[in-house]
Amino acid sequence: MPRFSFEAIDRSGVLVRGSLDAQTRSVAMEQLLANGQTPVALRAERGQSAIRRAANAVRHRSFDYLLFLRELGVLLKAGLPVERALNVLLELSPNGNHAVRVRQILERVRSGEPLAQSIGAVITEAPRYVSRLIAAGEASGQLAEVVTRLASGLARAKALRDKLLLSLTYPAVLAATMVGVLYVVFTTVLPRLTPMFRAAGASLPASTAVLLGVGNFVDSYGLLLLAVAVIAIAALIYAWRQPTQRLQIDKYLMTSRVLLRLPNRYEAARYCRNLQTLLGGGLPLDRALSAARDGVTNTWFRARMAEVRDAVAEGRSLQSAFKQSFALPTIAIEFSAVGEETGRLGPMIGEAADILDQDVESRLDRLTALVLPIATLVMGGLVAVIMVGIVSGVLAVNDLAR
Repeated sequence: MPRFSFEAIDRSGVLVRGSLDAQTRSVAMEQLLANGQTPVALRAERGQSAIRRAANAVRHRSFDYLLFLRELGVLLKAGLPVERALNVLLELSPNGNHAVRVRQILERVRSGEPLAQSIGAVITEAPRYVSRLIAAGEASGQLAEVVTRLASGLARAKALRDKLLLSLTYPAVLAATMVGVLYVVFTTVLPRLTPMFRAAGASLPASTAVLLGVGNFVDSYGLLLLAVAVIAIAALIYAWRQPTQRLQIDKYLMTSRVLLRLPNRYEAARYCRNLQTLLGGGLPLDRALSAARDGVTNTWFRARMAEVRDAVAEGRSLQSAFKQSFALPTIAIEFSAVGEETGRLGPMIGEAADILDQDVESRLDRLTALVLPIATLVMGGLVAVIMVGIVSGVLAVNDLAR
């Protein structure tokens, strides 16, 4: 377990120094605060491997806004005012770049700028909705709760993204390997064997004839196929940047079953998580719905949630508005109904978000379990077909030579 050295002010105002074991910096900070000590300096002790130090050096080039929000939430929940919490984070900065960003936020806050506006202007890596949710927390007087829940939600979203990327890494490697094998076969191996195969004439096996036909097609139209692929990708990127086409693409992603409804569950979980955060922070339902909508990236889903907000503002129940949107899973609709009936809308929406997060993870596991064997079989099948065509042709030529 990592070990951290610290300097902290205890309840009597005395500076104390020491070290403690904790999984992360945030956990170490929570331990100090729980003991009544306000941290002044907190750093990991040396002893890391060279690989870990190199990885940390690369990571420290960019600002870790998730770490910043997590530690800010811990300090605010401990009762520190915003300016004092930022001062502590400045002293606890793990690297120079982190300290520069925290100092910029602190200077803006000291000049009278709201924390949300300062974070939005300085932390450009964070999603846009982060500053909006923090602004809602400032307006409701529940800043500590909102920042803590926001950091937790961002951590969950990051874990899901990392899991998705990890799940797609192996199929991507297989696809790249398959493309490399096909390139070598059709540009190096097959051209050297083609004159020998053609000399055999009509006695070539069907598999070899098909392979030669594919090779001739690639040789004649390979550049054209590459140009078509590039144009198709460029057209897709162009359509993605056009509002009307982007809306249609996003609608397909949210409603299609091809992707196991993963985008729909992911966006719904994030929306419910943000809504829980805002309701827990004391915002009224209509304002919470508007702010939670800002945390959604899918344009079609965002438009549906705008309709939900308008319907609730007109006096309809949240369950009815959710149901008429045709965008949220049933679990979110039913839990919102229970929350409205029991007066525990925020906690019930949070439970729905937890269930949706688990559903996304299980669907990712199923997608991984499905994609990996299919990609392996496809690559193995293509290689086998190519080898059968080549070997059969060589054997046929040898038979004719006898």
